Amino acid sequence: MANRTLTMTDELVAYVHEFGVREHPVLAALRDTTMTLPESNMQIGPDQGAFMALLVQASGARRILEIGTFTGYSSTAMALALPVDGRILC
Repeated sequence: MANRTLTMTDELVAYVHEFGVREHPVLAALRDTTMTLPESNMQIGPDQGAFMALLVQASGARRILEIGTFTGYSSTAMALALPVDGRILC
């Protein structure tokens, strides 16, 4: 998983992850599993997943096309933000 998306101190990263992100249990389990893979640095972080979900909700998206999927963290984050009748294609 990418450790940082912006230049931040370790303390700020810890603060954002503790107070700024409410990670869904499914996403947390997927992140933990992905961390065991050799290519785990390709996974996005919880803060990026939350931002992608925010974009889905703010834009009112009902359909999403994701091109390029590793273990599905970003796809799952966006799918959880879709309305009931929404669809995601990976």
